[in-house]
Formats: sequence, structure tokens, C-alpha cells
Amino acid sequence: MNTKILSSSLAILLGSGFALAADSNKEAKVTQIIRDVRLLPAEAAARAATLNDRVAEDTGVRTGGESRSELTFGDLTITRLGANTIFSFNKAGRNVQVDSGSILLRVPKDSGGGRIKTSAVTVAVTGTTVIVESARGGRNKLIVLEGSARIGLVKYPKQFQNVRAAQMVDVPPGATTVPLPVNIDLNDVMKRHPLITDFPPLPSRDLIIAAANQPQPQPPPSGPSTFPILPVINLGGGLTTGPVGPRYPPRQQPPSSSNPPGQQPPSSTNPPGRTPPPSKNPPGQQPPSSTNPPGQRPPSTTNPPGKGPKGPVVGPNRTPTPPPVILRQAPTRTVTKPKPTPVKKPTSQPNGPR
Repeated sequence: MNTKILSSSLAILLGSGFALAADSNKEAKVTQIIRDVRLLPAEAAARAATLNDRVAEDTGVRTGGESRSELTFGDLTITRLGANTIFSFNKAGRNVQVDSGSILLRVPKDSGGGRIKTSAVTVAVTGTTVIVESARGGRNKLIVLEGSARIGLVKYPKQFQNVRAAQMVDVPPGATTVPLPVNIDLNDVMKRHPLITDFPPLPSRDLIIAAANQPQPQPPPSGPSTFPILPVINLGGGLTTGPVGPRYPPRQQPPSSSNPPGQQPPSSTNPPGRTPPPSKNPPGQQPPSSTNPPGQRPPSTTNPPGKGPKGPVVGPNRTPTPPPVILRQAPTRTVTKPKPTPVKKPTSQPNGPR
């Protein structure tokens, strides 16, 4: 009988102990206070916080100007509050609501992760140390000190960005998309940010230092994007190398005439309305054509004997050109005049005998 009583009493004590341990894991303890820090219980009046105060779930914490505070949970989840911050939590500090101000949240690895929610963004963390700053105007900033996090918009849940250590995302007021993360100098953050410099070293300090000393990948170069050089087959039949995609050789086009269609180009030597002067070429020679390129012999227009002239060639933007007129010199005739026969005068004979 006594054994049964002792066993049931022990079971009650163990159950009570486990219940108290579970309740203590859900509570936070105030481990640091700088200036004005107040607790805001759900069903009681606000009061000033003191060291080692127990803070239950759904109890708000508010800090004044130039004030800061630190809350530590049983699994070493740490929450640090900056100046002018209004903060509340549930689920053992894993779900955090920040109405305004700044907060540092350190969640141990393999602890189930946590979430920070502001009026505009939601940050999901798993084994990570992050800083979230939320201004009353709607601007939100996420800094990842170690590990990784994911930030999304409350109004547009499909808009999000994954952020890794030594990166920051600055979300402007009224944003409809999440900006891309940018690299930051963690060493500078560790030296200047009040949520680090005004408190003891974090349990994840070594991880933060390792992330700060890790070289950051360089952003892609600005300007036109480059593509691998691959062989490309043109439709013209050749094999060329160049950026991905077909590259065709330039098409040879005839020289463009500056004259409207159907009009004869004006001569370069004769004004409009005047006939060209007679050709100065020797007889039997064709004048040089102005349409032939330099260095090429003009086609012959003379016809073989016994064949008539070919028809005029008509091309685009050209009018029929009459065949050239060949001037030939008329043969000269030599007229030989007969020499006049000299008339002999009668010679006087001497008077003979009568």
C-alpha cells in the first residue's frame, strides 16, 4: 500500500517537474537592461523590467529612447531589442512580432527555426543570427550575420528573396517586389551596430567571424552579357565562329541611285536641257563608259561584219541608250587635170622666089 502511494506521488512530482520545465522553456528571462525597458503583460498594467524577470508568452516588451534589452530562452535562443522597439513573442520565442524598432534574433541550429514578422515583411530563420530593422514609415532592413534567411512581403507572399551570411536586403516603403541582396562588410557591422557592441559576445560569434572572413563572390559585370563562342553555320554556306545564334554574312546590294525611278541621271558634264558635245574620241573608237568600275574594260558595242546592232539594254533606273554614232571620214578623190598642149606658133619662112 505504501509502495503504491510512493509511486503515484513520484509520478505526480515528475509530471509537475516536466510541466515546469516546459513552461520555463516557453518563458524568457531578462538578461540585460539599458535605461528604460518596460514589460507589457496582456492582462496587467505596464511595469518596469528588472534583471532575471520572467517574461511569459504574449507579454510585450517596450524600450525607450537610447534604451536596449536582452531576453534569453532556455534553449539559448537570444532576442536583443534596440531603442524605441515594441516586441512580443510566442512559441518559446520562435514567433516574434516587431511593431517598430530593431531586433537581433539568434536561433540555435536544429531547434526548429523561427520567424520574425513586421507590418510589411516576414523573415524565416533556421539556425541563424539576423538583425531586422523596421521603421514606422514602412521601410524594413534584413542583415544576415551567419547562416541564411528568407524574406518575403506580407501583402505579396510569392515575392521573396533568399539571403545568406554577409548580405543585406533593404525593402523600401510600399514595395511590391523584394530587392536583390547586396554584400556587406560584417567586420564593420560587428564594430558599429549597438545590438552587438553594447552586449556580451553571442554564442554564434565564431560563426559570424568565419562568415566575415569568407571571400564574397563578385557580382556579374555590368554591360552587355557575354556568351560562349561556338561554331555557327550560316545559311550562306560558310562556317563561322561567334556568339550563340546565327550570324549571316552581309548581303551584297547594288549601289543605290540617287535619282527617282524612271528618270535618267543627269550628266556630270552637261547641264540639264543641253545636248552633249560631240565625242572627242578618234573615229572608230567607242567613248569610255561611265558605268564601268575603274580597272575593268567596257564591253564592246561594235558588231561583227554582216550582223546588225544588238537591241538596247534596259536596266533598273535606266532608259534605252541609242547606239553610238561612229563618224567616218569620207574618202578623198584626187582629180588629175590634163596638162594643156602647148600651141606651136608658126615659124616665119624666108621669102623665096616669087
